[in-house]
Amino acid sequence: MDNLPEHVLVENILLLLPVKSLVCMRSVCKSWRSLILNPDFVELHMAKTMADPYSDNLIAYDRWSDDQLSVVNTNFLDKGVSYLDFPSNPKSCYVVGSCNGLICVAYEQNIGKPKRLYLWNPATREVVRTVTEAKYASVMPIRVEVYSLIKNNWKEIKVKTNLLLQSKCPVIVKGAIYWKIKHVVDYHSRFALLSFDVKSENLCTISLPDSIMCRQYSWDISLFEFKESVAVIDEKGQNEDISIWTLDDDRCWIMKFTITMRPSPFKIVGCLKTGEIVGKNCVDGRLLLYNPVNNVVKQTQLKIANPRVYSFSESLVNLSLLKQEYAKEG
Repeated sequence: MDNLPEHVLVENILLLLPVKSLVCMRSVCKSWRSLILNPDFVELHMAKTMADPYSDNLIAYDRWSDDQLSVVNTNFLDKGVSYLDFPSNPKSCYVVGSCNGLICVAYEQNIGKPKRLYLWNPATREVVRTVTEAKYASVMPIRVEVYSLIKNNWKEIKVKTNLLLQSKCPVIVKGAIYWKIKHVVDYHSRFALLSFDVKSENLCTISLPDSIMCRQYSWDISLFEFKESVAVIDEKGQNEDISIWTLDDDRCWIMKFTITMRPSPFKIVGCLKTGEIVGKNCVDGRLLLYNPVNNVVKQTQLKIANPRVYSFSESLVNLSLLKQEYAKEG
């Protein structure tokens, strides 16, 4: 192996291996460890993994009862379910979101005490923790703060005071974060989206389609990622058609498709990067995968009363090394 050119080792061997194998191989020798931990290799491997439909995992949990995350490989449903332990007290944790193989977990302590946030890589079992004094409930006026991994501090982003946050768990699409909000103008309220671009730190509100923005309750509005676009569901009732709207680059809403035939009474709870819809069977609580293109339904072994689901692919992102590299550059 020592005689192999580095590009051959990388392209024909290492890039083809799963994350768990590469984590073990870091202990083989110093040169392999340096190569596998190299940010360029990590980025290449992550891009390859994200593009591979067979790497798509479904992670799910019940906010009110689960003390673990359930993990299902959507291409091998017969292999059953594996589990991940939360990095802190599971009864006080909830998943904020998942991106690039990392999971953000919030740990809510008693009111008036600090809140802990964890950036967690389940594949490498690495966790970075931070603590914030935020004490704001999801129905209070919004206060936005950005945490810097380099500086280890928080910076406040100014936001209009007439916005009310309606969801703790956002959707992340192409470097932008989206939340459901209630926009109050002249004593009239309408539901909308709050968008935050991480790179530019630009914060803005986006109107929802007319048929959705005037809903009575925020839980009637489902928000998720659909094929690298933020999407909302127009779901009026169990026996009516379901419309999926996506946001284009010009911030215009396009009705992507309509589901006219349901495989069973089900409620949409998420979406995979393949475009498959994740639904909860309203009869037995089982999660299912529905392909709206060919109407194919795949049953999972997960039964969750109040599911929160995320599409997840493993990555080699090293949180501690990432912080060190940025600190050197900055």
